Amino acid sequence: MRTWRVGTFSMGLSLLFLGVFLLLSQILDWNITTALKLWWPVILVVLGLEILVYLFLSKQEKPYLNFDLFSIVIVGILGTAGVIMVFLQTSGVMDLIQDEIKKEAITLDLPAFNQDISKDIKRVVVEGDGIEQFRVEGINERNVSMFGTYRQDSTIEKIEKAEDYLTITDKGDTLYIRVKERPHQTGLYEDYSSLDATLLVPTDVQLELADLWSNISLNPRNLNSDWKIAGTGEIGLDIRETDNVRVSVQNTDIYNKEDQNWKFAKLDNDIDGNADSVSEVEVTTPNATLEKGKAENHIYVSNSDTLILNNMK
Repeated sequence: MRTWRVGTFSMGLSLLFLGVFLLLSQILDWNITTALKLWWPVILVVLGLEILVYLFLSKQEKPYLNFDLFSIVIVGILGTAGVIMVFLQTSGVMDLIQDEIKKEAITLDLPAFNQDISKDIKRVVVEGDGIEQFRVEGINERNVSMFGTYRQDSTIEKIEKAEDYLTITDKGDTLYIRVKERPHQTGLYEDYSSLDATLLVPTDVQLELADLWSNISLNPRNLNSDWKIAGTGEIGLDIRETDNVRVSVQNTDIYNKEDQNWKFAKLDNDIDGNADSVSEVEVTTPNATLEKGKAENHIYVSNSDTLILNNMK
């Protein structure tokens, strides 16, 4: 006579339930996570029912449960895994894992900012740390505009209007443009939204770029004012269309300075006791100027990483 071992029926029924559920999830496009969350409690329910049925149908005065050891071990492992899954679900870790799986990096167009400025505006100040790549060009119109693209995770809220990433303030003769820090999420890793933007400013307005810490590309064209750039990353300066300018650099490395007509400050050797010559001091502290044409307009670069100059037509 075949002996009924508790656990065999439970294991078989549970596997049958899981197989049917996974098959339906593929056909009906159900969430596979739901199948896994439902499966392991069913194993325990079926095992408990099997024990009760065995005790009820047993004709022995003192029934002895004869377990299928292999099935019970498998059920125990699955039950433990289920308890861990519940803990991860209630603690929010499971949701984070699901969000990470669903994430997708997307690139979208920035809502353009465009504002005409009056003749009273003499200065434009741009600051903030929300831009990764920043291109600035001079134009002849009395207009300030910004446009570009941004890249972010698909779960982060999209930028709907210019005010979502810029704060614009007029004070006296100055227009202040503040680039807001984009929201970021903390999951298995942090997700940041990065902006690549182009700014167009009038050439007769003084421009100041402060503490952006972005990689910046500058093309002042027919500059008729002063530009000041401080606290940024790599700066690419194109003065091929600028015929009347002086570039001054302080506390910023100059790329290929030996190939250009830079004039370095005459520093006293006592400033650096380890320096054997003025040229050696100049390498560590490249305070320098370069003039083109009458040099009536000024571009100041300070406290940035590197300046790459293009003045070859």
